[in-house]
Amino acid sequence: MLYKHGVSRVIEDYLVTIIRLEEEYGVAKTGDIALSLNVSPGTVTNTLVRLKKMGLIERTPYKGVRLTERGRQLALDILKRHRLVERLLTDVLGVEWYKVHEIAHKLEHGVNGIERYLENVLGPVSTCPHGNPILMEKKRQHEVPMAQIRKRGAYVVVRIVMEDEDTLKYLEERGIKPGTIFIFEERDVDKVKIKIGEEIIILDGKFPRAIIVREAK
Repeated sequence: MLYKHGVSRVIEDYLVTIIRLEEEYGVAKTGDIALSLNVSPGTVTNTLVRLKKMGLIERTPYKGVRLTERGRQLALDILKRHRLVERLLTDVLGVEWYKVHEIAHKLEHGVNGIERYLENVLGPVSTCPHGNPILMEKKRQHEVPMAQIRKRGAYVVVRIVMEDEDTLKYLEERGIKPGTIFIFEERDVDKVKIKIGEEIIILDGKFPRAIIVREAK
């Protein structure tokens, strides 16, 4: 089935995955795409051939892929739709913020062409419930993953880039969401220690990389 712009749901999923990986790593590698979409590297390779023939990506051997201007614009349109649907789910329907990413992913392909109606209902919103911009812009200055903090001090959570329900629920249970102010205490290899109020929290593995922060003013 073809959706808006004449591309299939599978192609839409690949475009969004690639633009997210580009934002995080500068390039999208086959293994990372396969991991994100839970498919085999062989399947990714075959689909990337299709995307290149469609003029949606550029490939550099052994380095990865980047979106062409057309591919990027399609991906941005899909992301905008996805994040508006997330806002509809939280702001209008009252769905918990940590659940909406996966629900929106199922709905986004079927709501083509109603973005302006969503914007009219939602009003002036600039981010999804996880803090990511509805209109993706260039990487904003002074924002870094929590894993890259080097000095002790007060910081605020700006956005969370891993939006699967398990990750978000884990952070929710520890009081971590966009707007949360915390004290960064120390970092040890892949672990960080932070303080929210009087509570000490240890985060390790993927979590410090998933949380984008800036110094609190």
